[in-house]
Amino acid sequence: MNVNWKVVGGYGAHIKSNRTEIIISHRGNVTEIPIRNISHFLLIGGHTIQTSTISTLMKEGTFISFCESDGNPVGYIAPYDYTSFKEIQNLQETTAPYSYALTCAFGSMKSRIFAIEEYTEKFGTDILYSGELDILSGYLNELGNMVLIDELRRIDQLVRDMYYEIISRIISPTYNFKRRTIRPYRDPVNAILSFGYGMLSSACMRAVIGGHLNPSSGFLNRGDQALIQDLMNCWKPGMIDKPAIEFLASDEFPSKGFELTRDRCILHEEIITKLITLFSESIEQNLIDSQIQNLLQALQGETQFTILRSPTLKIHF
Repeated sequence: MNVNWKVVGGYGAHIKSNRTEIIISHRGNVTEIPIRNISHFLLIGGHTIQTSTISTLMKEGTFISFCESDGNPVGYIAPYDYTSFKEIQNLQETTAPYSYALTCAFGSMKSRIFAIEEYTEKFGTDILYSGELDILSGYLNELGNMVLIDELRRIDQLVRDMYYEIISRIISPTYNFKRRTIRPYRDPVNAILSFGYGMLSSACMRAVIGGHLNPSSGFLNRGDQALIQDLMNCWKPGMIDKPAIEFLASDEFPSKGFELTRDRCILHEEIITKLITLFSESIEQNLIDSQIQNLLQALQGETQFTILRSPTLKIHF
């Protein structure tokens, strides 16, 4: 499935269309894009879009998704041919979840351990405290001995917490990033990561809905977008974290590209534009689509469920 993104970030864009083109007016600039060239239209932040434009996109089979300005997913609009098939969702919701949850936990943890190993090759083992990598590897080795999904979920969360604390040591202390936090984000690193995760979530959502699956019926995670979280946690280190960390360390990241208020960090338009380009290139939609095909085949008993891996991190600074 070939997916052509169009992402509109920040605030204040006015979006309209004619029969063949989307017309985006933003801060004095006007962009015209052939509708046939867009298969996923992602709106991040606050903008104005005509209802006739939404109708036009729906008729052309374009998937529209929405995120808040910090990347938090809000919802989506899908054409009729994305309507979920009850048979597939019934398989998803009635299958024994443990083996799927175990595979997701292993994929999530392995991706983080692999990333840490890559970072130690680049920066040296000084970024690790004594025994940290052994602890992480021990958690991974113990997964197969755990019999409850709650245990898998708890260990996966522990590894994720350790992972963010470790990568904080390779990021400039001037950004005051210590760990992954909840909203509102008070430092530029968390703000940038969340923006990227919002884009990755939208990419996963499009594939999940296109596969007629229920995005809230997960195996490892629970709640809204549980299945999305099951999958995207396995790809965050390679598709989002690595390019974000490289961007923060590069000359392209301006020191005044964000504003710290009393309770949150606000990314400036210049940064948002760069992030849209950066993550549009790093998110591997073809891999995500292939993963959904693997999940569908596994639910139908045609193959074994596995987490597909993106290429190696190939860290460059």
